[in-house]
Amino acid sequence: MISEETQPTWLDHHHTFSFDELIALSGLPKATLLFLVENQALTPNHSNQAADNILNVNTWHFSSQHLLTVRKLSRLQHVFELEDNSLGLIMLYLERISSLEAQLQQLEKQHGY
Repeated sequence: MISEETQPTWLDHHHTFSFDELIALSGLPKATLLFLVENQALTPNHSNQAADNILNVNTWHFSSQHLLTVRKLSRLQHVFELEDNSLGLIMLYLERISSLEAQLQQLEKQHGY
């Protein structure tokens, strides 16, 4: 029998992760993720939170897209031995690439490719 912690999870746009779950699944250490949040490269979803709770990591939630981007970032950091201070810029590029790929797919659908 597979334990709940090892069962695969299908990611969709509605799935969110707590900060602790992001740490466990991302491959990046807590300090690096905090660095990314502090430098606004990674922004928690705060849609239903009061302003005073924004600084409380226990209230942070991240989208499945955040997880996918951070996992890519983790692999790139490991392979290229990147410093933490370069990760914000790389994350920006990864998100931009993802956005452009989505736009390309939409255009291909519209034109029947």
